[in-house]
Amino acid sequence: MSDAGEVTTTTTGLATTADPAARSPHAEPTLLGAEPPGLTRDRMVHTWVAAMALSWFGDAVWTVALAWTAVHTLSPATAGVVLGAETLPQAVFVLVGGVIADRWDTRRILVTGRLFQGAVLLGGAAAWGTGVRGAPLLLTMGVLLGTATGLTLPAGSTLARQLVRPADLATVSGWNQIGGRVARLLGAPAGGLAVAAVGPAGAMLADAVTFVAIAGVLALVVRPRYRMPRAPHASWAASLRDGAAYLRRDESARLLVLGLAALNVFVSPVIALGIALRVRESGWGPAWLGAAEAAFALGAIAGSVVSIRRRVGRPAQAGFAVLVAQGLCIAATGIGSRIILMAAMTLVGVAAGAASVWLSGTYQRTIAPSHLGRVSSVSSLGDMALVPLAIPAFGALATATSVLTAAVVYGAAMSVLCLWFATRPGIARLR
Repeated sequence: MSDAGEVTTTTTGLATTADPAARSPHAEPTLLGAEPPGLTRDRMVHTWVAAMALSWFGDAVWTVALAWTAVHTLSPATAGVVLGAETLPQAVFVLVGGVIADRWDTRRILVTGRLFQGAVLLGGAAAWGTGVRGAPLLLTMGVLLGTATGLTLPAGSTLARQLVRPADLATVSGWNQIGGRVARLLGAPAGGLAVAAVGPAGAMLADAVTFVAIAGVLALVVRPRYRMPRAPHASWAASLRDGAAYLRRDESARLLVLGLAALNVFVSPVIALGIALRVRESGWGPAWLGAAEAAFALGAIAGSVVSIRRRVGRPAQAGFAVLVAQGLCIAATGIGSRIILMAAMTLVGVAAGAASVWLSGTYQRTIAPSHLGRVSSVSSLGDMALVPLAIPAFGALATATSVLTAAVVYGAAMSVLCLWFATRPGIARLR
């Protein structure tokens, strides 16, 4: 599964120390062959984006099916452990995954990981069908799936950089975000129907099929057009120290990583818990919770579409500026009005969709390609470590004061933080 034109690698896909790109932390990816076609005519990228959306659809199906199964067959405490089983191994292994991403061939990493995840789900479905059920099976599956995710997630963050021109990275990022949001929007109800109709084993099989499908597309269709500069042979600890040193000396990269790692700390608690608390305390009924989440998803899709079509001179600064306004909308979700809630959630989604495209495109172009995997692993670890703490903190604050107070505090903190990032010279200079 070697890449055409990758002539300066060893048989394992590692860059040799003789490769000048491996020695230079600011080396750009090397074009292999002809320039990529325009995005509207790029069938390979279209297929990859569609396969990614299908995979996210399968994940949404299994996530809902797992939640339903856990809460209906296990005690609340055990169900919580099962639902969080993937999180810890992801956090443990994601930094290692960053080193792997910067050393080895990206497609090999991703194909191996997706086939392993598919095998775990197929094994789980087979075990469930033979009567081996309950928390031990679900916990084992969660740990295995989380480990695979941690080891391969950073590699996935580098793939777009190898497929399209730098100027097209924001557009492709927007396509993927739209595909992911649509997949989750459709996958959640599909998961509920699947577990009700055929049980958890059916949902496992559905998700396994999507993993095998994306592995097939990566192996048979996707061909990198740019060769990434690979990190030279070194110990794991040395590779991680080198990644940390890069962030210390590159102000723009450091600010982007810190900014992106902190954003979900304020948004996720409101989406995951704050809206449910607002709906419950107002006595509106569960349908309004679903409507608010749908408003957010549709708003995010619209925001991504707009930002793909609208190019801005300083996309990172524009992204953080939009998120300043998002903080005000987060605060408004705590107000006890259905109309305000729906409007606020729609605008929160629009801001999230627009800012994500601008910031992710800038991130892909700004981070040194030789360090992209390790830097992406740091961003992912920030989410994994901070968000699980921020959600219960929101709940505690809402209990001690009110849902409105908690929403205002989180929204104000979001606005202040994003205003600070938007005004930093290291962000303003990114064009």
